[in-house]
Amino acid sequence: MIKKQKNIISYAFDCILGYKMRTMVILITFLIATTMISSVLFVKDGLEKEAEISIEAAPDLTIQFLRGGRLEPIPISYINEISKIEGVEKVVPRIWGYVGISNYVFTIVGIDTSNISPLENFGLESGRFIKEGDRGKIVVGKLLANLLNLKVGDNVIFLNEAIQAKKYQVIGIFSDQTSIYTADMIIMSIEDARDFFNIPNGYASDLCVYINQRYRPSDIAVKMSTIPNLRVLDKDLLLRGYKVAYASRGGIFVTLWSIVLVAVALISLSQMIVVGQQSRFEVGLLKSFGFSTLDIIEVRLIESLVIGFFASSLGMILGYIYSLYLGAPGLIDILLGWYFLPREFRIPVFINWTTVFSIYSVTIFPLLIATVVPAWLNAITDPDIAMRRGIA
Repeated sequence: MIKKQKNIISYAFDCILGYKMRTMVILITFLIATTMISSVLFVKDGLEKEAEISIEAAPDLTIQFLRGGRLEPIPISYINEISKIEGVEKVVPRIWGYVGISNYVFTIVGIDTSNISPLENFGLESGRFIKEGDRGKIVVGKLLANLLNLKVGDNVIFLNEAIQAKKYQVIGIFSDQTSIYTADMIIMSIEDARDFFNIPNGYASDLCVYINQRYRPSDIAVKMSTIPNLRVLDKDLLLRGYKVAYASRGGIFVTLWSIVLVAVALISLSQMIVVGQQSRFEVGLLKSFGFSTLDIIEVRLIESLVIGFFASSLGMILGYIYSLYLGAPGLIDILLGWYFLPREFRIPVFINWTTVFSIYSVTIFPLLIATVVPAWLNAITDPDIAMRRGIA
């Protein structure tokens, strides 16, 4: 029995090499399809992974101030009222805004150094994080560091909206492990940010609320709904929003890819039928040597399994390289929806083994289905008739 299986497998590999045109057509078509889908799914998984990391650094609730439907600086006096709500551990003011540097837009975040931000737990490639008493010091992301060729200890000058030059010293650089969240970020003390954006004393851009673990942030948010002019953002809601956005954009591509896969499966079916007609004499000879119908079908299935597995594996490798090292040009815009990405931006790529299994399933399974019918029709033919037609 074992010897028989070895012979069947050996013969299947001989057929793969023997029918070169069929093998190359199926291999190339499935390789292209797998490369495309794996690139998109690996990036989508990377975006979702980084969204989870970024949400970990976010406060449980973010409080913004609305007036006439527009965002305005929030009075810090709200801290006293919010702090009295049961379940609230602390409320920390934050000042943030945007600054244009070399045609790029970066985010300046001023944090209260007496209440260190969870960003401190994010990996730094070099230097240290902001600490209490630091003035004129900043921590920057890799995008800005690469753009301006900054190193720890370097000085940099930014122009604010009033066209005033502000000088800062780089004391830390974030690693690229959280490229989406920290790549374009500039961290400084809240006093420096207040001075840069000319925010009056007693005001902040928003308030970061941290909740006791025994309470659900959504329940605390409901209690804040009675306070006028406030908009409350729940970090869990933000995470769900990120995942829905990435999943829906990825779904558009998956729909288009499904159409491509159907076309690839039809091409494979056509090739299998052609090979079946070409190998009639061979099949008749095999059956006269004792091969059963199931044995012949098994040979064709092994051929398809080997070709499909090789094409899918190579496609995923190429998709990974295409995304990680080339930035997935032409595909990343579908997921991010951004008009422009700096060349210094590192596209997040993450390999989820569930995704790998899914790619194998949706590529190999249609190929096996496309193999069974022509292989069965070929295998049930009477050996004498098959060899006569094969000679003819």
